[in-house]
Amino acid sequence: MKQFFTVFRAVCGTNINFSIWRCPLRIIGITHRVKQKIVNGEKSEESPTLVAIKNESGITQYALKTETDELDFLMGRFPTSWKEVREGEDLTGVLSRYVKEPQKEDGRRKAPASYEGYARGDIVLMPLGGSGDCFAFALSRRGEEIGSRIFRLPPHILKEKRDESEKDKDVELLIAIFAALPNLFYEVTPRERDLILVREQFRARMDAQQARLACEQRLRQRAIGRVFLSEEGKYPEGTVEDIYDAQKASDEILANLKAAEKEEDAVLSRAVERVPVFGILDGVEGCGVAIASRLIAAIGDVSRFPNEAKLKAFCGAHVMEDGRFPRRRRGQRCNWNPIARQALYLLADQFNRRPGSVWGQRLLMYKKKLRVAHPVVLCKECGVPRDECGQKSHKRLYSNGHIHKMAMWRTMTKFVEWLYREWTRLERAEQVNKKAA
Repeated sequence: MKQFFTVFRAVCGTNINFSIWRCPLRIIGITHRVKQKIVNGEKSEESPTLVAIKNESGITQYALKTETDELDFLMGRFPTSWKEVREGEDLTGVLSRYVKEPQKEDGRRKAPASYEGYARGDIVLMPLGGSGDCFAFALSRRGEEIGSRIFRLPPHILKEKRDESEKDKDVELLIAIFAALPNLFYEVTPRERDLILVREQFRARMDAQQARLACEQRLRQRAIGRVFLSEEGKYPEGTVEDIYDAQKASDEILANLKAAEKEEDAVLSRAVERVPVFGILDGVEGCGVAIASRLIAAIGDVSRFPNEAKLKAFCGAHVMEDGRFPRRRRGQRCNWNPIARQALYLLADQFNRRPGSVWGQRLLMYKKKLRVAHPVVLCKECGVPRDECGQKSHKRLYSNGHIHKMAMWRTMTKFVEWLYREWTRLERAEQVNKKAA
């Protein structure tokens, strides 16, 4: 405890309101982690979810090593101590997976002696975003039933309050920050759960699409094999595509995968339409459910980003130090989100197809400005006008295609800035409405 309050005062200052510590309710800090990854066929080290429970007697920490442990904690049945089972003892009500069989011949079975977990009146604190979305969703939903609440802190604030070397102490740090600055946290409400649902449903939809494409690829390879691997040499007169189309039309597995993908699309559409920010994106001509779901799923909660620059860098719509827009280049790290960047590329294409729209007009405006700034097509290697360079293999700068791409990404940069402002304004309005209610 002494070490905790030392960190507490160092991070949050000495002018602290300790009234919350006299509250009889418990405060629980949770940092979620991916339990174990498979890297090159080998399991990585275990990374359990860390839990710190602050009550009147102090702070107790637990490690949830599996997703089942997380579920047990959610339901208030996570075993914390064990006892030997006496001969003939009734274990009715104890789950069979909790009972430990004896390791030695003369040993006894063991059963839980005490449990811990999410209970009525608890206040749970977690970082915003990351792998803990599903757990946060479940805690929020369960909290509505038992009268508990869950709050999340933007990760950039958590990073400002601690050093990288003390990342394992985030569970205690969350409690310390909440005690001093509770207004920095965002409560997980049904509205936030809708955002999490969009993200998870988008993943399910993409998985269904990839499964369908993989099945179609297998059928095509099978069609090619049936045509060329013929012992009789009786090759059909039709094309390979005709055989492939016939197999696709009659394959039951592919039909089921198509039906599953269609169902996932319908579920995703319903999930996206419930999210308030969809009202902003739906008002943009050319931005439908498909593109909006990508943006919402990638960004998740705009509160994770402290400013426009961070969101632009996350989406890959920023401008680098040399003035160029980012793209995959040899020797450079591509640290943007590929889903968000793909959504912006598709959206820019829609703007190009709709020149009469607001953003279509802005795209045309940037094209004109860039052409005025770069009126001559240059040779990239020689730096002279293209007409004066006799090397056909040299690349061109400021051609019509180059100008179009530059204008496209310039438009996307402005679109992300606009989206950040509108989304942030919506979030602030929601916060005001919550306080007023």
